[in-house]
Amino acid sequence: MQEKGRSPQSTFNHVCAGEHLRGLCRDRRVTTRSSMLTNHQFHHLLTQVFSLHAQAERLHRLGYLPCRPGFALGRAGYLTIDCRFSGPAPPGLRAVPASALIRGAYVAWKHETALGTVKSDGPAPYRYIWVAVSKTNPVETVTIWQQDRHTGAWRIMLRSPANTGIDHATADGSWPIYWRLKTARMRGVTPTGFRYDVRAVPWVNYFHGNDAIHGYTRAAYGFPQSAGCVELPVPTAQRAFAFLHDGAVVTITGHWHPGQGYAPLASRALLASTRPVPAVRPWLAQTPIAFTGRGGRIGQ
Repeated sequence: MQEKGRSPQSTFNHVCAGEHLRGLCRDRRVTTRSSMLTNHQFHHLLTQVFSLHAQAERLHRLGYLPCRPGFALGRAGYLTIDCRFSGPAPPGLRAVPASALIRGAYVAWKHETALGTVKSDGPAPYRYIWVAVSKTNPVETVTIWQQDRHTGAWRIMLRSPANTGIDHATADGSWPIYWRLKTARMRGVTPTGFRYDVRAVPWVNYFHGNDAIHGYTRAAYGFPQSAGCVELPVPTAQRAFAFLHDGAVVTITGHWHPGQGYAPLASRALLASTRPVPAVRPWLAQTPIAFTGRGGRIGQ
């Protein structure tokens, strides 16, 4: 779904214009391969990899990155930056590319320092949040995980049935939230060719182009119904909005099989069990930050 006025895609492009994120926004791992490069190209890319590793190490120390960055030798001589967790992690988090986690950490740090919430070398003002969206039968779900900064332990803050895009319109992958609005006007065309124009969609968190996690009223939840966004019941979306922040990584996985059925009773039971949890901090509507196209330097 697309918000009227300022394009979410243009904001996404601004975020991806940062000098530390150009390679990462292609959703690939940072790599160098000496056998395919000249000496000058190899030295330049190697310098970039080590510079990115140093930035990621600072983001981890400040609390924006849930894992410690490291180096790994991939296939055919590729040098990669990976992410190493010191203890147990939620199911699926270890499979998230390090590039997505580092990109999310950078977006979060950039947003907080631009708002003046923290200094460039100050710790993150919240605990780490990761969002897992499952598109598998019998019920599609959204799970918000939170990491304790001191112990490293994870716990579920919110779990709810959700709706993703029909005809597999919600792509698999991991992306950071880059724009949040209390309400937004959304309009576009569904995968089936139906035009829509919805005013005042509540509790919107854009994470991949025009795709967002937001509230929307439906008769039931837990199976594909949207044009590509991840829909939650409006009260649940409001609670989710209180936990989420710019830079929180959203991971979409799974595949909905129409022939395997939908479990409405399980969906209603899960929705009934979704209860309020005290938020990390109250969130108000934020003024979107205009990124300049050059990445800031993280404080020493």
